[in-house]
Amino acid sequence: MTAPDTPALAGMSIGAVLDLLRPDFPDVTISKIRFLEAEGLVTPQRSGSGYRRFTAYDCARLRFILTAQRD
Repeated sequence: MTAPDTPALAGMSIGAVLDLLRPDFPDVTISKIRFLEAEGLVTPQRSGSGYRRFTAYDCARLRFILTAQRD
């Protein structure tokens, strides 16, 4: 089988980001992450089918925002 012509969009799904953040922010939800995106505080890339793909920078930014809100 051959590799597809277009590479897969790198990055983490919103669920993977949630799993990454949950140990430090147990109350964070998918809707909270979507809200922060709607407010323009984080701008994940989108796959061709519209799924959010978060980079390490996006995760670090979310961690900073959630820390500032908590403290």
